Amino acid sequence: MSYSGFQLGHPNLILASNATTKNERFAHKVWGTSQRLVASIALIILSPIITVMWLLVKVSSPGPFLFKQQRPGMNGSTFTVYKMRTMQSGSEKETALGVTNSNPQVTAIGKILRALKLDELPQLWNVVSGSMALVGPRPLPIPLDQELRTKIPNFKRRYEVRPGLTSIGQICVHDNALGDALVEDWELRFEGELHYLENRSVSYDFLMILMTILYLFKKLTSFNEKN
Repeated sequence: MSYSGFQLGHPNLILASNATTKNERFAHKVWGTSQRLVASIALIILSPIITVMWLLVKVSSPGPFLFKQQRPGMNGSTFTVYKMRTMQSGSEKETALGVTNSNPQVTAIGKILRALKLDELPQLWNVVSGSMALVGPRPLPIPLDQELRTKIPNFKRRYEVRPGLTSIGQICVHDNALGDALVEDWELRFEGELHYLENRSVSYDFLMILMTILYLFKKLTSFNEKN
């Protein structure tokens, strides 16, 4: 029971609860710092692949290698997100609420990068800088975020934590839904995000990272078999 905001109960139980909370906070703090180190190492290891992707993107269509866009992050503060450019330069104005791989604005190499999720690799730098985490709700374009906030209750809760490089929606949804299916698609994704928010832990993050690695391995295997 409670009275005037104070918790009443067995002292040993209260102390155990406080100790658990302190341990969890310490684990999150250490993991938050460790993520930057992990992302830095990943960028170094993956730099040859990123260099090859840079050449392919530059050769396939005119424009910059990186796509930069302001998106809302933790507490709704905006930050610059980085992705490999997968569409014709300037087309983001026409695809503010999302785009599918079949859109003619998506380049030939862009279709491959998007299918294999390789276009997200530059966001490792966002993790290094601290604006993103390895796991968390995906950062959305501002027009899409504004649209979904008006249609999905409590959608702003996804900004209680830093946006992530991967999430349950990232590995379970193969392509974006548009038009009439847009809100329904994001309601399903948001269910997964709420589950993460309410059960967030270091072990949950490790599980999501493992699932993402397995997902990418399966995508790469499937792509090699088709080609």
